[in-house]
Amino acid sequence: MSDAVQEPAQAVKQSRARLLLVEIRRFVLIFLAASFFLFLALESMPEDPVSLRVKNPDPERIAEIRDSLGLNDPWLTRYVRGVGDFLTLDWGESLISGRPVAGEVARYLPATLELAVLGILFGVSFGLALVLSAHATGWTWLLQPVRGMGALGLTVPIFWIGILFVLVFSVQLGWLPVGGRFDFAYEAPRITGFLLLDSLLVWDLHAFWIACRHLVLPVLTLGLYPAAVVAGTLEARLGESFLERLVTALKSRGFSPARVWGRHVLRLVSGPVVTVIGTQAGALLGGAVLTETVYSWPGMGRFLVDGVLNRDLFVIQHGLLLVVVLALCIVTVSDLIATRLDHQLQNREDS
Repeated sequence: MSDAVQEPAQAVKQSRARLLLVEIRRFVLIFLAASFFLFLALESMPEDPVSLRVKNPDPERIAEIRDSLGLNDPWLTRYVRGVGDFLTLDWGESLISGRPVAGEVARYLPATLELAVLGILFGVSFGLALVLSAHATGWTWLLQPVRGMGALGLTVPIFWIGILFVLVFSVQLGWLPVGGRFDFAYEAPRITGFLLLDSLLVWDLHAFWIACRHLVLPVLTLGLYPAAVVAGTLEARLGESFLERLVTALKSRGFSPARVWGRHVLRLVSGPVVTVIGTQAGALLGGAVLTETVYSWPGMGRFLVDGVLNRDLFVIQHGLLLVVVLALCIVTVSDLIATRLDHQLQNREDS
């Protein structure tokens, strides 16, 4: 009897181990491919980044600097060394400012993470709330804004939406700040780099309110399309026959609509939703580049844009690799969680 119980448990452990190995292998392969093509793109830059750093370009001086940076080594040698430097956090110095790239990234990254996390939280919460409310109350008109947001996100560039929000809510109505992360007339608390958290740590509610006002438009801009994607995925999953039978059975037992949809159904459809959250969170890191430019947000997006415009080699190289790694981590973790939830749903259906 004990052997019969242990065999399924052992099979589940082996399945999880295989899944983890598959995800790790995919992570490594995508990282290597992304880093390879990134180095190829940097190699094809039309201008020598070192010559832009030297005020009076002299061939001997440029060659000396290139030798000191290892830029005259064979391409494959530089690629392997670059990947190794990234993994060991030896990111060198900016060719323009002369400051360590790792320190600059540590200064700009919290602003992007704060914006991306709040953007995905808003998008997911808004999408879930509209769909579940529409099904629980029968008010199907609640789904129309979601479909409109989806069409808007697919057809209209994100920077255009951001500019539109600025013109309406900042310039015309004057409700919210035009851009930036904080008011210039007020000193922001600096502890972790996450302004909302830092404001609460020092219990400065006025600073917290200022940070919230500056976050509203960027978060709204970033969260509209994820909200539509999450809502569309959830609505499609709710049409499956198993869930329809489950809802009918739970209602016949006297459960309230809020309990049926908010507790039982949401738990069963959470697998695909988690997958969408992972893919959208990764995409938000890329979308933050345009959003930060529109709203003058001092995050990784603007940092990378400035690096590209200035041909700042190590900023581009390690900054983009960091964005790739963060996106891969989010997608990998969400896939593992979604697979686990789907297995639970499959077991529920079989039973």
